[in-house]
Formats: sequence, C-alpha cells, structure tokens
Amino acid sequence: MAVFQTPRLPMPSSSGARWLLALLAMSLTACGTVIREARMEVPADLAAVAEEPFGRVGWGRNGAFTLGLQQVRYERGADRLTLFETYATGRAPLQVWLDGPSGSREASCTARQSELTAGVLAVPVRPWTLACRWGRDAQLQISERRLVGTTQAREGQYRRGDLALTLRSVHRLAGTPLVQPLPTGYEILHEGRAVGSVDLVRGSPMLRRPDPGTPLGQAVTEAALVLALVWEPQ
Repeated sequence: MAVFQTPRLPMPSSSGARWLLALLAMSLTACGTVIREARMEVPADLAAVAEEPFGRVGWGRNGAFTLGLQQVRYERGADRLTLFETYATGRAPLQVWLDGPSGSREASCTARQSELTAGVLAVPVRPWTLACRWGRDAQLQISERRLVGTTQAREGQYRRGDLALTLRSVHRLAGTPLVQPLPTGYEILHEGRAVGSVDLVRGSPMLRRPDPGTPLGQAVTEAALVLALVWEPQ
C-alpha cells in the first residue's frame, strides 16, 4: 500500500489550493491510497509534550483566538517595493496582544528582507530578519543565513531579563530525509535543551510548550506566537 505525504506551505493556502488538496485527497482515498498528514520533525525532548492548535485555516490580516486560558489578538501585514524590476524590498509588521491570568502582554514586530532579481534568480541583499519587543523588558531577534542549495536556516534569541531562549528553524518533515527550503516550523531551546516548538505545515500552527503559568512557559508562548503569526515580507 503506497503512503504519501502532502506537505502544506507555512502560509495559509488560498481557497483554490484548499479545494485542489481536497479533490486530491478524495481521489487518492477512492483508489485505496492512504494519505499521511505532513508534520514537522519534532525534537526528541518534546516527543511526549502535548500539542496545542491555535488560529484557523485561512486566517487573515487580523483576528483573535484562544490558546489555553489565554486570549490572543493580532494585526499584521506585508508589503513589497520593487525598483527598476531588479531590486525588491519587503516589510511585514505584526502586533500581538496576549491576555491571560498573569496579565497582558503586547508585542510589536517587523520582518524585513531585500533582494536583487534577474529573471527567475533572486540574490538576497538583506537576509530575512525579524525583530520584536514586548515593552522594555523582552525582545526577540532572529535572522536568516543560507545553507546548502536554497535552504534558508534561521536562528536567533528571545531574551527577558535573565531568561534567554535560542530559536532555530526546522527544515525537515517527520519520516522523510528531504530538507525543505522554507521552515517547517521552529524549535525553542533553553540552556541547550528543547523546551518548545511550533509546527507550521498543518494549516493551523501546533504548539508544544512548558506550563504557560511559569516564566519559561510564558516566554516560549510569546516567542512561538510571533514566529507563527508573522507573514513573509515578500
């Protein structure tokens, strides 16, 4: 019996793409083929941690949802400026409000990227970066560096007082050795150990985190939300 994986893009798909995927699923099911949902490869430290879905398929520029006992609101955008058909620069602002039993937090973020284009080729001039601030006591910085081929690895840090988290993009799907060009999600590490992750290939992001009532759990939640919600500048 053949087994296929059907990965989705990290960004929400259009209604046309969703219909195409649904028709493909029905046709494969009708001929006896099993479709296995694509998933981000999860660090071993997090295999036993329960997943929490948030948001919804097809979410737009603004919205609200519940994550556990926390209420989340967001506003986001993305714009791209092209000069002389060779230079393009993009900017993606994001605001996130997180309300819960421990109080309210607001994040202000901007993702940026610039590149030179020649036909179908694009050369980064300014690699993808994301910068966020939560008032004066927390900030996040993550940027991109090119690996082999077209894979764009991202790495950075979230810091709140003495608490620091390392953020790394994941480019593999569970059960396959293939490396994806764009992130399939992110892993979040504390003192070298994976303590959280966010999977971006299943339409609605899937979060794994420590107890959100702890400082570590709150920090992981804040970092994961902005990584999942920000749009690509292009």
